[in-house]
This record gives sequence, C-alpha cells and structure tokens, in this order.
Amino acid sequence: MSRVEKFVVIYDIKNNKNRVRLARLLFEYGIRTQLSVFEVEVKEKEYRRFMKLIGRKIKSNGDKIYIYPLDDKSLKRVKRLGDWKNSIISDFFI
Repeated sequence: MSRVEKFVVIYDIKNNKNRVRLARLLFEYGIRTQLSVFEVEVKEKEYRRFMKLIGRKIKSNGDKIYIYPLDDKSLKRVKRLGDWKNSIISDFFI
C-alpha cells in the first residue's frame, strides 16, 4: 500500500485562467480551505507527477506556489477558528 503525504498548498497566481486551472488540479487532490489555500493528500508514488503538474501552472513573473508538508503530529495540532464547521474540512483528514 502506498503511503499518503499531506500538504497545505498556498498560491498567488496573477492570471485568472491559470489560477482557475490550478484550483481545478488541487480539487483532484483535496479541499479548498481558503480562496488560495488547499489541504491535499498525495500518494507517495504520485508525488513527482503532482509536483510537475503544479510547477507547470506558474506562467509569469510574480506567480508563487508554496507547498507545506504536514505530518500526523502537526495535523493533530491544527487549530481552526471561525465558521469552519460548515465545510468538509473537519472530515477530510480523519
């Protein structure tokens, strides 16, 4: 069985068309938690492909994508404040 890695992906893409394409890609791997933030799960064997696909979304100077790994210990320490209970975030990583 392939191990699953968890990440937070944060982006700032200038071009609306490219930004929408990136969001669609990220929806295949996880959920949107903020407008430009996703929590994703990537199987270990898909990691290289995932990174390559994301890298292709950077089309102009100033575009940025940050990918932060989350380990199980960090996930247990995540604090969500505000109206997060109306989303599927609470069920995603359980």
